[in-house]
Amino acid sequence: MGCDYYILKLLRIYYNKDEYLEVELDRKRGYYDDLQFDEDAEDYEEKMNEYTKQILTPKTNPIIIYTNETNFNKLSCKEKYKTLVENEINKHSKKWCEITKIIKVEERCER
Repeated sequence: MGCDYYILKLLRIYYNKDEYLEVELDRKRGYYDDLQFDEDAEDYEEKMNEYTKQILTPKTNPIIIYTNETNFNKLSCKEKYKTLVENEINKHSKKWCEITKIIKVEERCER
């Protein structure tokens, strides 16, 4: 069954200022509700473009869950993500001392 867009929850594991490893935590399907606009209206394209832009804007702000100065910000984050992060950094031949921060983000993208 298809969908119009995906909602992704990701961990970005930064090992320097701009470079990071990415781990997908969750993927959900999203569907446009284009029935709210009449396709025969003159401003249909404009309204649909605005609607699409709004739908594809992430609803949650990025959360920093780890920094190399303070480690994990909460014990629950450490319990939840430590093994997952270790597997990813080992897979890419990185070490914990190289990790500068870990950010949990939401991305929305058309399929």
